Order: sequence, then structure tokens, then C-alpha cells
Amino acid sequence: MKLYVLTVKSHPWLLPPVEDVFRNVDGDTTNDVSKLARGIRARDGRPLSDNEVLVALTALCDIGVLERSGARYKLNKLRFAETEQLRCGVQETVAVLSENSTDAESEVQLCVSLPPSLLPTAEHVIRESSTDLRSSLLDVLASAKRSLILASPFWDADTTTEMVSLVRKKLASGVHVCLLGRFSRDLPNTVKSQLAKIADEPGCAILSWFEGTGAETQTFHFKAISADRGQRGYVGSANMTVSSLRSRMELGVILTGKVAAQLDRILRVVTTMASPIRM
Repeated sequence: MKLYVLTVKSHPWLLPPVEDVFRNVDGDTTNDVSKLARGIRARDGRPLSDNEVLVALTALCDIGVLERSGARYKLNKLRFAETEQLRCGVQETVAVLSENSTDAESEVQLCVSLPPSLLPTAEHVIRESSTDLRSSLLDVLASAKRSLILASPFWDADTTTEMVSLVRKKLASGVHVCLLGRFSRDLPNTVKSQLAKIADEPGCAILSWFEGTGAETQTFHFKAISADRGQRGYVGSANMTVSSLRSRMELGVILTGKVAAQLDRILRVVTTMASPIRM
């Protein structure tokens, strides 16, 4: 039950669309419902990633709605019906508590990305104590309504493409976006071509901080996000690269309240020391 509650708290948008699909499944028990979960979209229309689907399936296993057998997940329709009120109650309670939380309160949620070949036992123990890093990071980005700062020293083409697609939607809705990296040194053309797609958009700033050489070098190594001037934040070890977000073990924390606001102030100071990049 604990894992289900933690998932609702960290990903309040995730479980409802998945449960909607399972609610319409015929029969008492269905083999390998992970196939049904492919192609599910969040309420904002974005397709769920494989990692997000895994988070949802793991949470439903926690309350006995699903039973895992290797890579297959069996749906117990009877248990699903029995827990309907319980699941709705958890989701409604978490929503009310979120609405009533004050700015002075701070919460920290640990998140992790795992190698695909990790032993199932180790993965289970780690998942019980954390949420998926990539989906948590994307959730912070998607939550921004006014401003967004995304800082990472290193970016690769695939992840930049994904971030640019999301940033475009944020810019179109009036969100001011700042991307910070070590873009001034040997920026790959594949990354540069993606950033060029949004460089001239109103409300978008693409900055680089990497100055000097040797012992005189001034730059940054942290990876962080601030949404809406510190309403939510993220600090972690993962760069904006496929290897960091999908194939290596990385750790991070999702922040709210006072600590998130402090992170935002630090990031805004750092951006004043950075320079716009030329495309």
C-alpha cells in the first residue's frame, strides 16, 4: 500500500489513465496487461513512457491488483473491483492535501534511474524506496506554468530533441524557459541543430557557462530544474543524456516548498554569470 500512495503523491496524473484502461478489460484475469498499457496517454495527451508504465504497474502490484510473473503482469479483475473505492480515496486524499499544503512546507522525494539489467530483487527494493527519475523529472518540466530553468552540463542529441519538443509546448503556452549547459565548448552539430529550433522563440534563453582554462576555469557540474520560480524543483546526478536517464544508475530529489525556492534563487544567480550561445 505504501508504494501505491507514494506513486499517487509523486505522479498524481499517472495512475488514473492506466486504471481507466484496466477498468474496461473483459474477463476475470488477463495475462500480460503490460501490452494494454502501451500507447496509454496522460490527461494532457502525452504518451506514457515505458518507465512511467513500469512505475504504474509496480504500484498496482503493491495493492494486489496486478501479479508479476517475470516480465508479465496479470490483472486480477476481482481485486481491481474490490479496491476501487480504496484507490479513489487515496487519490482524492492526496489531491486535497496537495491543495492545502503551504509554501513554507518542504518535501523531498527521492528518485532513481536504473540499469536495464539490474537484478529483479535489487530493482524491487530500490523501487519501493523511490520513484522513477526520468518520469519524475519530466513531471516537474510539464508542471511549469510561468517559468522554467533547466540546467545540465552535458546534453546529447536524443535527449535534446525530447527536451526541445517539450519546451516548444511550454513556450507556446507562455512559459519563460531558460536552458543552461556547457554549450560553448565543442557543441555537437546534432545538439546545436535541435537547440536552434527554439533559440529565437520569444521567452526562450539558451545559455552557456564555461569560462577560462585549467585552474582558472569557471563552470558548473550540478543538474537541476526549477519550475515557476521554485514551486517545484529537481537536483540530481543525471545529465541530459540517454545514458544517464535510461541505462545508468542515477539519483535525484524532487523538491517543494522553501528548499525549492532556495534552489530557484541559486539558479537565477548562476544564469547571470552565463552567456547566450550563438547558433
